[in-house]
Amino acid sequence: MTANAPVVAVAHFVLKDKHKQKGAEFEKAYQSYKEAVSQRDGLLRTALLRGISAPDSFVILTWWRDAEAHRTVVGDWQFFTAVSSRFVYLASITSVHGPVLAGEKAADGVGEAEAPAADAAVALTTFTLREGADQRAFEEAFLGHVSFVKANDGFLAHQLVHSDRESGSYVNIGWWTGPQAYAPVLHSPEMAADAQRMAAHAEVRGGLYAVAVDTARERVPAV
Repeated sequence: MTANAPVVAVAHFVLKDKHKQKGAEFEKAYQSYKEAVSQRDGLLRTALLRGISAPDSFVILTWWRDAEAHRTVVGDWQFFTAVSSRFVYLASITSVHGPVLAGEKAADGVGEAEAPAADAAVALTTFTLREGADQRAFEEAFLGHVSFVKANDGFLAHQLVHSDRESGSYVNIGWWTGPQAYAPVLHSPEMAADAQRMAAHAEVRGGLYAVAVDTARERVPAV
């Protein structure tokens, strides 16, 4: 990990009970956020994900050139509250962000890989290390898991984010051509065996999301 490593802010949202039917309003608030951060130095990309089986669940991914670019925005309290206040009103939030731990440049979410198509899906997995778990052992187990996943048709890219707030917290962002590509992998014996190995090191939670907005895709010229 280097001081100038890219940073991914990963913000999870679940609409509050009284706002469960306001998904469209949340997406509108994201558009305002996207327009605001697009003017900030160091922004690389931002995307909005919506849960496929849980449509009241959203994730905002924001890639920054480095930690300093991210801190400049978060540290600008007036700006930060202006662009995020509507999210907080509509939904509960948890977040984690950090530098890239694993993944080749072409598949790290900030490289020059082709932007996923409109029907792409994202498998988002959160790992919380168990008490006493060895961080290096977990990372080695994860890299072994990735070797299996990357060999499957429909896999596009992945990025493992290690929290710079909680040393035992990770998020993996896995891009797929669509839910139909991910489903057979998820239910395969190999995935079940991998899940058992990973569970020895960490508590694992995951969800599958549709890509509602991706600025990388918006930059692709029309054909």
